Amino acid sequence: MSIKTAYISKLGKDYQISRNFALKEMQCKDGSDMVLYSSELLEKLEKLRAYGGFTVTINSGYRTVAYNKKIGGASNSQHLKGAAADIVVKKDGKIVNAKLICCLCQTLGFKGIGYISANAVHVDMRESGTYRGDERSDYRSNVGNDFYSYFKIALSVIEKLKIRTTAKEEDEMTQEQFDQMMENYLARLKVKTPSDWSKEERAWAEKNRLIIGDAEGNKQYKAYCTREQMVMLLYRLYQKIKGE
Repeated sequence: MSIKTAYISKLGKDYQISRNFALKEMQCKDGSDMVLYSSELLEKLEKLRAYGGFTVTINSGYRTVAYNKKIGGASNSQHLKGAAADIVVKKDGKIVNAKLICCLCQTLGFKGIGYISANAVHVDMRESGTYRGDERSDYRSNVGNDFYSYFKIALSVIEKLKIRTTAKEEDEMTQEQFDQMMENYLARLKVKTPSDWSKEERAWAEKNRLIIGDAEGNKQYKAYCTREQMVMLLYRLYQKIKGE
């Protein structure tokens, strides 16, 4: 199990810890600076999100010992390790029944799954073993290790939630369309607002004219850096050092 340690004060709340999840989403609700999170958990949450074109909201991610005790969490909770998340899943703005999500999470390979309520589900990627629980009664595996049987839901019902793309649809994208799509994506990166954690370093770079910006004044901090741009940055830095 790969557990990462991060600090809000260093990286900022909006620091991306996966494609669609930011550091603030796993932060303990008590506002603690340190955040623990499992890369395996985030990978599974991304798969869940992509399966049905869902939006996934993390109501509770990492918890400090003090906060976990305060809310009555299990003493050996996976939240203490940053390996768990309590989530709400929506489709087109409407909450997806948590019983369906429990079954889907079982299919996707989450090691720990708990039915919290009609709206919320606990998921985790514990180091060993599995957990299948109906948490309306307790925090033990009490559903016979199979949510499909427990909730009497057929696999076909879960498969209907999946977004499907045909080979024909994928083949219809031309090179010209792909190039235009990439051009639009790169253009959005150029004007994207930089993160707070780089504020001091950005100010230094701009003051010393290492970063000047394009004709429109965009510094392009979120854009990719070409070798041509890298050479220019290194040359400017060399000129500054030489001048000093």
